[in-house]
Amino acid sequence: MSAPYRIYISDPHVIFREGIKKIINENHGYVIAGESDNWSSADTFFQTSGADMLMIFTIPLKTGIEVALLLRQKHPDLRCVLLTNTSRHPDLFSAMDNGFSGIIHKATSEKEFLHALEIIRTGSTYTSPAINTYLSKRRVTHFPVDDDPVNYKWTEKEIRILRYIGKGYHNDEISRLMNLKIRTIEGHKARMIEKAGVPNTLNLILFALKNKLLSIHDL
Repeated sequence: MSAPYRIYISDPHVIFREGIKKIINENHGYVIAGESDNWSSADTFFQTSGADMLMIFTIPLKTGIEVALLLRQKHPDLRCVLLTNTSRHPDLFSAMDNGFSGIIHKATSEKEFLHALEIIRTGSTYTSPAINTYLSKRRVTHFPVDDDPVNYKWTEKEIRILRYIGKGYHNDEISRLMNLKIRTIEGHKARMIEKAGVPNTLNLILFALKNKLLSIHDL
């Protein structure tokens, strides 16, 4: 009988990690080697312990990619899987070009997630369908797609949230003004931060001003 396949999860969202652990613990052949809510703890873990697979999510995505590549240099057999909540971002090309074993969208179903694990475990690569559609544009044309975050489609709702953030409103205030749940506002902010490729809301507003998504009069 082969040894269980050891998976380490690094993701800042507790509820997501709990969901992944539940799926893995209910399926024979896999075991959680460890978990953390930040990349530095993952680095510390691999200094003294090991795993067969690293599943990592960070904002921005670039940080997670860099950490995973650094760990893989030290542990060549480590299979790195990028977790993402976007299906369109230039950093996804970086993960693909640097030989990540998987790029999995966080909206993936349990069945598809387990299917992805099996594929990666055998030494092949897996990319979630929606992400694969985006990545395939470059494969087909042989030219890079437009990777400029400014040219992504920023919705009217996102611009409105940006304005409120710029004015200093908190999530609860924005949720009341827009008649949306606080969790919905938090989700929009997280996606905008990742879309812009910046680390926090302050840099998001600076990005918006620099790229004329907002003007100083909006603040």
